[in-house]
Amino acid sequence: MDTPPTFPCDAAQGGPQAFEPFLQAMPMPCVVMTPQMVIISANPAYLRLAGRSAADILGRNIFDAFPSNPHDPHADGAANLRASLLRVCATGRADKMELQRYDVATQEHGGDFQTRYWKIQNTPVPGADGAVAYLLHMVEELTDFYLPRKNTLRDVLANLADALRDLKSESEIGHAASAILGEALGTSRVGYGTIDHASDTLGVVRDWCAPGVGTLAGTTELRSYGSFIDDLKRDRFIAIANVDHDPRTAPAAAMLRARDAAAFVNVPVVEDGVLVAVLFVNDARERHWTAEELVLVKEVAARIRIAAERARGAAALSQSEAKFRIITDAMPQMVWSTLPDGYHDYYNEQWYRYTGVAPGATNGTGWNDIFHPDDRARAWDAWHDSLASGKVYEIQYRLRHHSGVYRWVLGRALPIRDQAGGITRWMGTCTDIDDQKRAEDELRRLGVRKDEFLAMLAHELRNPLAPISSAAQLLMLGGSDPQRVQKSAGVIQRQVRHLTNLVDDLLDVSRVTRGLVQLDRRVLDLREVLHGAIEQVRPAIEARHHQLALALPPAPLPVHGDRTRLVQVVANLLANAAKYTAPGGHLGLSLQLENGQACITVSDDGIGMSADLLPHVFELFVQAERTPDRAQGGLGLGLALVQRIAQLHGGSARARSGGLGQGSTLTVCLPLSSAAAHDSVPVQAGAADTLPPAGASLPTLLLLDDHVDGAQMLGALLRARGFEVTIVHDGASVLRLAAARHFDVYILDIGLPGMDGYELARRLRASADTARARLLALTGYGKAEDRQRALDAGFDHHLVKPVDLPALLALLVSPPQS
Repeated sequence: MDTPPTFPCDAAQGGPQAFEPFLQAMPMPCVVMTPQMVIISANPAYLRLAGRSAADILGRNIFDAFPSNPHDPHADGAANLRASLLRVCATGRADKMELQRYDVATQEHGGDFQTRYWKIQNTPVPGADGAVAYLLHMVEELTDFYLPRKNTLRDVLANLADALRDLKSESEIGHAASAILGEALGTSRVGYGTIDHASDTLGVVRDWCAPGVGTLAGTTELRSYGSFIDDLKRDRFIAIANVDHDPRTAPAAAMLRARDAAAFVNVPVVEDGVLVAVLFVNDARERHWTAEELVLVKEVAARIRIAAERARGAAALSQSEAKFRIITDAMPQMVWSTLPDGYHDYYNEQWYRYTGVAPGATNGTGWNDIFHPDDRARAWDAWHDSLASGKVYEIQYRLRHHSGVYRWVLGRALPIRDQAGGITRWMGTCTDIDDQKRAEDELRRLGVRKDEFLAMLAHELRNPLAPISSAAQLLMLGGSDPQRVQKSAGVIQRQVRHLTNLVDDLLDVSRVTRGLVQLDRRVLDLREVLHGAIEQVRPAIEARHHQLALALPPAPLPVHGDRTRLVQVVANLLANAAKYTAPGGHLGLSLQLENGQACITVSDDGIGMSADLLPHVFELFVQAERTPDRAQGGLGLGLALVQRIAQLHGGSARARSGGLGQGSTLTVCLPLSSAAAHDSVPVQAGAADTLPPAGASLPTLLLLDDHVDGAQMLGALLRARGFEVTIVHDGASVLRLAAARHFDVYILDIGLPGMDGYELARRLRASADTARARLLALTGYGKAEDRQRALDAGFDHHLVKPVDLPALLALLVSPPQS
């Protein structure tokens, strides 16, 4: 015989190793388990009884070491033992199993099973914190006593098992078992009732009675019939052959006989130390109960208890499931659940509403059929990995919506574990994240576009800066070659103009897209607008030798719009077509009436647009792919302005292309004006480089700018035009000089350290010496609100850097306003 080893333990009072010698010496078979039902010690008596060695069972779950008989579909020994052990863990109290059949495998890992009958007691061993630290499992062998009588008892118990299997309530179970037991024993009355602990009363819904015997249905005060209630409360089995001879019942013997209870057996049902129910067997005559009869009564009582617990559990589970369904059906998420092996057996209503499948259609593995084909293998692999490892399942995949469209969802599932750590179910949810997923994709796309725009902006800024830098270095070489100076100045002027246009475009698109522009709307003939746009773009068209086909209606098409902005729209479309069409290519511009709207169409036979680009062509910073042989430049702003200006006029813009190399067609449609006539808006010509007339008296100027180079260069230009200019770089110097001498005009920067230009203007206006001087704001702040703020501070005019020199000269030589 193997001697089982001792085991380490840190429980209170030294744990089970403190009584290990006593355990090994006990004649009663017993084992010690953890609350997870893992065997950690077994004495020799138990090993002999089970026919196993210590090495076979130590360290194993008891239900793994002693599995249920797979050949007997009605075997309930393992289930009953598990229920008893769980009660001990839950209550911290001992639990008895009067008679239990438990088939034991004759070999480890299976083989033949031998029928055994045991009486079992499971006792908790508390730890230092009072919680159950170990379980002491003791058995008493009853097989030799039971087997000789097995035919009668087996028949009764078999009938009992069949009768109790489908019953749902405790009263039904008690009555059915009582009837079978009463018939088998040939007694007077058998019943099962609950105990009111406070009043010592027995409540019976229905009992079994022999013919002529009265029922105990209702409430009975047990203490009126003797003191045996005290033994029942102590969880003691009672078997009385003659109530006259037992001191617990003798005082009330006459009353008992009158109730057909001259002899009786009572089996207490105790839970958490409290008497909760009694199985009673009454006989109208004196009866000496046999051992076989008492075993049967105890076994029936145990079966009633187990069946009642199962019924209560099933009722609680049914109620819990009903509440669960109510809760999950009210949730906006899809909820599902599976068995431990991953078999899907539950979906809430939201799942069926979302997917549109018939109830039950996705049970088992049917759910995989509504996944996107590209996601099925990946989802299966992740699910199988979670089933094998017990890890949380989390994955994003596309699920077929009831509309037929696949939408992105987040699938997530958690394992539900029992006290032993085994997985009993998986609970999962599916959350629609399609909008979020698409938003994330859009943010990533916008991020890419932002990076592309910054790269384009850097390229476009470097292009003009390079010749400016070269021209400046050429001028630094000195010399008196006027042709070199004139050429360098021309380069610088053209490139600065180009930089200014880039900045103006950026500011313009910002104002337009944010709705900050105010349209000067009048009734216009769109034919005249198209001619104005052609004049703007004609140099670019002629430079690339394009052929422009113009098609206009014979009659006016009036619209209510801002002429400048509409010319900008058509000019942008024509410039875009010219930019992306090879030299010598063909452009088309037409105006026609379409569905009650005036539609302007610009077409070309240029590079065309891909299917990927076409939906985004009117978005900010979007351009066709840049290649080394197509360096037309630009920031991808023109078409975004086209669409937004069209929308501000109540119109729309659309684009069409057959693909790369197939040319493009862009159309802007505007609502017609109901006015019969239209007003024309003359195009204002740009101001010439105004020079003061010979001999004219020029105003004295004070120029303020904290950018030293900018101030010096502008001052030099003004001096070259004959003006007397004093240059300073801070507001305090302005106030000091203004107090010392007279200046006709103050040209002031706005963004200054310390005192800004707004505050300086207010102080100048507040002084009697400078109140009538002309104040010109020259700043990098060019928004409409910036201009208004400057005027409110006292400035007469607002100019934006880099300054338009002809406009500045025109202001300086014009007479001051009174």
